[in-house]
Amino acid sequence: MLAFLLATHMRRKMLLRITGVVICNLLLRPISPAQQFVEEVRISTSEEIREKTRRPMLVPLEVVTWPFHKLSTGMEHGFIAFERHKIRERANLWTEELRQHGVEVRFGGSGEGAGFGGGGTYTYRAGKTNRLQFLGLETIKDYQEFGIQWQSATPAGSVIAESSYQWRPDENFYGLGHNSVRAKHSMFALRQTWAGLRWEYQVKRRVRWGALYRSAWISALPGGNPQFSSPDAFFSNLNGFGTQTRLGSAGIYFDMNGIRSEYQLGGASHFGASYQHGLGSSSLSYFSYEAQLEGRLPISRESSAFVGQANFELTRERHDSGPIPFYMLPHIGGSSTLRGFALDRFYGRNLALLSLEYRYRIHPFVQVIPFFDEGQIFDRTGDLSWLNWHRNYGLGFRFRSAAGATFLRVEYGRSSEGSAIHIVFGDRERPPLLGPFRYGAYKR
Repeated sequence: MLAFLLATHMRRKMLLRITGVVICNLLLRPISPAQQFVEEVRISTSEEIREKTRRPMLVPLEVVTWPFHKLSTGMEHGFIAFERHKIRERANLWTEELRQHGVEVRFGGSGEGAGFGGGGTYTYRAGKTNRLQFLGLETIKDYQEFGIQWQSATPAGSVIAESSYQWRPDENFYGLGHNSVRAKHSMFALRQTWAGLRWEYQVKRRVRWGALYRSAWISALPGGNPQFSSPDAFFSNLNGFGTQTRLGSAGIYFDMNGIRSEYQLGGASHFGASYQHGLGSSSLSYFSYEAQLEGRLPISRESSAFVGQANFELTRERHDSGPIPFYMLPHIGGSSTLRGFALDRFYGRNLALLSLEYRYRIHPFVQVIPFFDEGQIFDRTGDLSWLNWHRNYGLGFRFRSAAGATFLRVEYGRSSEGSAIHIVFGDRERPPLLGPFRYGAYKR
């Protein structure tokens, strides 16, 4: 037994000695030129590892995604440079300097479909109670707007004399009623001039009411876009097309504004009524009524809120009235009303519109807004029907300046007629009373 254990021990020592000699020879053996070349080109960085080990099947995908990668990288570098050079702060200082001299630059504001453009205002102040303001806007699609306003504040309220001119060369029209057909898409040009006097009284800080009278000259002419026919090609004897309408408009309005901030609990309401009567040979005679209601329910403090809105416009002719021109009737469709439909998709005597939004702030100057809208055009109250409501849903983005003004809205809506994308440059405050007139974009 002792002899067997001794023999086994000797064999193990011999095996270990032979293994050590072999390993030493391998480590000390000179490296051949071929091996040296392999050692010099060995992958040493993570980028080289990804490059050498990627599968060939991924190459087409990388080729396709390369433009998007470059775009996102370029945008990131652009934002970094924007912040590094303090472009926003410089722009604010520049606009504030202009504002101190009475000049304010306007970005957009001519309404959806008007194209990119802008202009500005010049304000002259005579003392603390009198103000004279000039407005001028123009876009690359030749939309034009000019206005002048004189305002004088008195203990009994503010007296405002104002006048406006608009040239809108490409306005959409699809026909009258909720059953109008998209295939009959036509365009007309609108020339609108009015002048008037308004008196407004601030009852409290958030309550006001006023009265006004305006005289207007409005014409509907063939549109300037050769790709679309004028309305008379589809609709014969269309009231108001190709003629000028002269009218006077007298009205009153009442506003309550309980909205303290974007994401706080609050609400607002607006009620207005006006009477339109023809001037000269026109026999036009009808009443217009309008109401807007809004409520806000905060979800997250200073970052998100539900916003519900309702809008109604009613038209009632007198028994001796002539036919109302089509372009003076209420209309819905587009960024300010039904965002899943084309701009001014439906025209009719009466309008009802409901909207629900969830406004969420993803950046101090950017909001993302999922929304749902539904609206209806109808001739008589009895025509209101669940089946006649036009509904849509979608997603929007709103970009705001440091002063809180919206300078760009991008919205995507989906409806029974497909998809619609709306891009609006600049928002403006809603006018005190709509009546028969058209305006540029205004805040919802």
